[in-house]
Amino acid sequence: MQNLWTIRPLRTLRHRNFRLLLEGALISSSGDFMQNVAQSWLVWDLTRSPFAIGVVAFFDSMPRLLVGAFGGAIADRFDRRRVLLISQTLAMIQAVIYWLAVWFGVIAFWHIVVLSFFLGIVNTINQTARQSLVNSLVPKDELLNAIGLQSSVFNFSKILGPSAGGVIIGFIGIADCFLVNALSFLALIYNLYLMELPAWEKRATEQSIWADIKEGFNYVRGSRRIFNIISISYVMAMFGAPYNRFVPIFATNVLHLGPTGFGILMSAPGFGATLAALCLASVRKMRVGLRWICAFVLGFALSLALFAFSHSFVLSFVFLAMVGFCQIGERALSNTAIQMEAPSNLLGRVLSLFFMDRGLWSLGSVFMGTAASAIGISWTFAACSGICALAASGLLAANARRRAQAAIQQLPGS
Repeated sequence: MQNLWTIRPLRTLRHRNFRLLLEGALISSSGDFMQNVAQSWLVWDLTRSPFAIGVVAFFDSMPRLLVGAFGGAIADRFDRRRVLLISQTLAMIQAVIYWLAVWFGVIAFWHIVVLSFFLGIVNTINQTARQSLVNSLVPKDELLNAIGLQSSVFNFSKILGPSAGGVIIGFIGIADCFLVNALSFLALIYNLYLMELPAWEKRATEQSIWADIKEGFNYVRGSRRIFNIISISYVMAMFGAPYNRFVPIFATNVLHLGPTGFGILMSAPGFGATLAALCLASVRKMRVGLRWICAFVLGFALSLALFAFSHSFVLSFVFLAMVGFCQIGERALSNTAIQMEAPSNLLGRVLSLFFMDRGLWSLGSVFMGTAASAIGISWTFAACSGICALAASGLLAANARRRAQAAIQQLPGS
């Protein structure tokens, strides 16, 4: 087994604590996606309303905007492993309540909205604490590999969880999806207990949590590089990431696909994302910076624009795979750059501001849906691609000007 860790994409697995985190996360994340499938099916079964599905998605993602910065302050203020243990326990309790409500047939739509909002809050804190913990589990020069492996596991769980959920719904029942998800949390909780970490050192000086949050904002505002990285991620979240919610329109109205073809088409971004994560995990040495991040954003914009006007199933699959590849490439590099630059005592707060972009997905969906009603979905995708490309090009141009000015100032006699 030790020889296996010498393979370049898997090299960070030789660190026992990181391996334990990844193993538990694979099982727990698969359970999360299993519950997502069961929840969507349950909402549709109860309401037969696409609007109701959108409402649940809105309440699931909005906590990232509402409490994202608060979650970052918690991750910096307390022992991150303990924060993970508490958040995973709360998420398990939520799944048990879900299971009991469905099992006894008392579940109502408002219950689902409340449970989704609660889980959104828990997951917001959980994600920031988990990503912050990774920074202390592997050396700095192996962060890209570790984050690439994490992305691979996450995207694999996006395949494993929904597949298992569909089988369980079909052969056992929808309630048992929530029970299996509740049990899946035990894997990560147990692995967190197994980790051998140095004792948590409490900060010498204490300030209010609002002062903590303000300190994080001030640091990001004062760091041009991190501010630019987070800014481009917000543009992607608003005008790029919501594309996947509108793929069914292309599948039915443009490509004229049935359920099987639609399922294959929807797997394309996951395939590309997994490939990108494995490629990044295999890189021997890479200068993680704004230029590479913007290059992936430009690739994303081009791929999405090509998909928007494709009438071929094969080409559409390829373009969507490229979209997934570039999206995860931008995401992983941004995450790595922030973790390498931000100081440890501020890492949770800085990462929380980065992860708050997920909360913009719902707003972006509303924008894209409104635009599609006015100009059509193809031209909406093209316009959103143009906005992402302009943002990336503008950052690249501004970065090039700063580098040129710095070079001139270093010349003798300047």
